[in-house]
Amino acid sequence: MSALLDYSSVLLVVSPIFVLALRRSMSFALISALIATSGLFLPVNEVSLILQLKGVFSDLSLTTVTLLIAWPLSRVTNISLTRPDLTSLCAVMSILALFLYPMALGVGPYDPYALGYEPFALLTLLAAMGMVAVQKKCWMSAATVIVALLGYWLKVLPSQNLWDYLLDPILVIFAISYLLQQAYRRRIWRRSGGTPRSAEI
Repeated sequence: MSALLDYSSVLLVVSPIFVLALRRSMSFALISALIATSGLFLPVNEVSLILQLKGVFSDLSLTTVTLLIAWPLSRVTNISLTRPDLTSLCAVMSILALFLYPMALGVGPYDPYALGYEPFALLTLLAAMGMVAVQKKCWMSAATVIVALLGYWLKVLPSQNLWDYLLDPILVIFAISYLLQQAYRRRIWRRSGGTPRSAEI
């Protein structure tokens, strides 16, 4: 599993390509995803694109990996990735990031990143979040919590810090961008007197 996650950055390219190509047909989506995956392993200046991608983005968190797998799966199965669920997840991840990253960079006297090495408090918080997500039937949020906790228990990432299983810069950028997009859409809907067309992503 650890070796497989070394190449998790491939999902950053393949998942969007698959979802976009799926608008045409399933076969076209599969072929496009296969071509994209193969292309990432081609050497450029004696280094494959996937290794260059990994060098830029480092290891993805298990939260990001779960979302990048669930997104295309939701288009071809009965798994539903709903807007309220994703909005809740993005809100929680954004709050955690705003708590973690500024202080980890030296803003304030305390470094919360150290909590990830002795994560009893963080594990308790995650367990509570998971229970709330299940109660609210936010299955995607619940799944990301379960995957992160299970992955941390199995030590599937090189890092020993729980924060690295939960967050990464790509996820934070996506979460904040998604929340801003949803806020803008709600503003447009209110001005037009309309309602959202669909609760699904």
